Amino acid sequence: MHLPRNPRFSLRQIILAYGGRFSDELLSGLPDVLMPTIQRALGLNLAQIALLRQVMEWVSQVIDPVHGLLLDVWDRRWLMGLGAAGAGLSILLIGLAPTFGLLLLAYALYGAAGGPLTHTGDVLVVEAYPTAPDRAYTRSVLFDTIGAALAPLLVALVFWLGLDWRWLLVGIGGCALVYAVLILRTGFPPSPHTESAGESLLWQTLRGNVREVLASPEARRWLIFLFFFELLETPFVLKTVWLAQEVGMSQALVGVYVAAQMGVGVVSLLVLDRWRTRAETGHVLRVVTGAVAVLFPLWLLVPGIASRFVLMIPLTFFFAMFWPISKARLLTAAPGRAGAVTAVSSLLGLIPLPLLFGLLAQSIGLTAAMLAAFLPAVAVMGWVVQKT
Repeated sequence: MHLPRNPRFSLRQIILAYGGRFSDELLSGLPDVLMPTIQRALGLNLAQIALLRQVMEWVSQVIDPVHGLLLDVWDRRWLMGLGAAGAGLSILLIGLAPTFGLLLLAYALYGAAGGPLTHTGDVLVVEAYPTAPDRAYTRSVLFDTIGAALAPLLVALVFWLGLDWRWLLVGIGGCALVYAVLILRTGFPPSPHTESAGESLLWQTLRGNVREVLASPEARRWLIFLFFFELLETPFVLKTVWLAQEVGMSQALVGVYVAAQMGVGVVSLLVLDRWRTRAETGHVLRVVTGAVAVLFPLWLLVPGIASRFVLMIPLTFFFAMFWPISKARLLTAAPGRAGAVTAVSSLLGLIPLPLLFGLLAQSIGLTAAMLAAFLPAVAVMGWVVQKT
């Protein structure tokens, strides 16, 4: 269904904005799916794998708050374009890395670049469709899910054809550099808040933006929800390793599994787009939270490869609906200050959830650690939903 577009945005700008999350999911998805192979090639242990993700998160938590504040006052073209260039270069490095040290550097670079790429695109999307930001963002997540599905499909194809997996990373990284050039050659409309900021000093404008966000009860509610959603997602940092080690899937089968999961996610977002035309946010989230609360433990504990494929379908269908609704609501909770909202939410990421989870998994085992992270997360999310 057609959504009314802000006349300040051209079709080219919209396409490039939607491409932010698509390219991020494709780029980041490749090393995630390939991690069992990278683990064997470089002799990594579970703590090292978790450290890669944690370093990426730490760097992003330094960059993202600053980037978020600047989103409301600086040229979006340079913020997004340099992010795309850095992300592409990091994937090139992962493909060429012969040691854990260089791999760690590549993940750190992605941590610095991924936020400017995706968050700028997020803000542009909700500003381009101000009358239906959650539906516009659902479509953005649909595009990024397609990118996420493409990553495991490419990995499976490369292994079935007997090609070198490193060249896959090098080729996709090069494509990201081309995308960065296209962004840098395109201008984007400034933030609506920039035009009303007047002659205020930069630091005064930034401080005022943060104050507006923290004073908003709606913004605080969605900040809490998204933090515990991050906790809920944390076990999936080691999902592909868990599928290989605990469930017994081969690398090729892991690729098929993740591709199928992304396919279900695409269907979920298409359904969500239509569901939101006739149902309120609170109703949708109550149904989704209840379904995930039942399905996740079943998926985790029922034995067998086939059962994981079967239970994955409804679990992924409902799980995929959390992010687009809550993220769009957060970005619009303080009108004209989506960048400041992004900055404040990024600060919550300073809590090292992936590293803590990796250490817990090393201590008590992957399955037990996944269940331990899930229980408090879904409980708090359910409580917040009841307040919506």
